[in-house]
Amino acid sequence: MQNFDDVKIEKIIGSGGDFIVEVDGEIVFSKNGLIGTDRVRLPNGGEITRLIREKLA
Repeated sequence: MQNFDDVKIEKIIGSGGDFIVEVDGEIVFSKNGLIGTDRVRLPNGGEITRLIREKLA
């Protein structure tokens, strides 16, 4: 991956319309996890990179 060395990326295609990003088995972003809030959305540009960096720090 361009922003991180030595990473494993896995794409799992399913149903339900969710978009989930995990770092070391912990969810750092979930579109469906935002349902019921005023923030149901896909991540903004650079947001996933920032969340991963914060988790790894």
